[in-house]
Amino acid sequence: MNPTAQQQAKNMETYQANKKATDAEIEANKAALAAAVAAAKQEIEANQASIDEVAKSTNKRFSELGDFVVKGEYTVYFATGDYSISGQDRNALADLAKKSLAYQKGYVIQVAAFADSVGTAASNQVLSKERAQAVVAYLLQECSVPVGRITAPGAMGETNPVASNETPTGRGENRRAEVKLLVNKGIVASAVN
Repeated sequence: MNPTAQQQAKNMETYQANKKATDAEIEANKAALAAAVAAAKQEIEANQASIDEVAKSTNKRFSELGDFVVKGEYTVYFATGDYSISGQDRNALADLAKKSLAYQKGYVIQVAAFADSVGTAASNQVLSKERAQAVVAYLLQECSVPVGRITAPGAMGETNPVASNETPTGRGENRRAEVKLLVNKGIVASAVN
């Protein structure tokens, strides 16, 4: 064989060896790339599941912003025709106010006052209003509850009796102001998470 033909054969062998090595490297890179793509897809799916869970939780909290949970309540009882608050009731209201101030935001104190059936409906309506206002004034002035945290006092008159107005004991239970600490359900949920 002539030297040119020999060189050409040698070059062809080198080319074939290089092509084989290059093809093997390409196949290895394809396999590595496929594995990386599969791993990336799994990571994306995991991240998407996490994002979906956070979005679901956030949507639930926002939907609950109008809902409140009762976190404390107290009932103040009054004597017939009276709207003054006793010392024991003042202490209990102060405790409820202290508990409310711990929430800092997302809470309201709801006050609804009632009367028994003694007297006229009109006078009992006025009396229940005075009872509600007395409780609100105490919470504002003595317990430092911000004015925006107390819902408009409910003067309920003779409505919604909890006991019979036919007995002195029942009438005593109906002369009351119900005070409730309500915390926004969305706030409670975020505090838990």
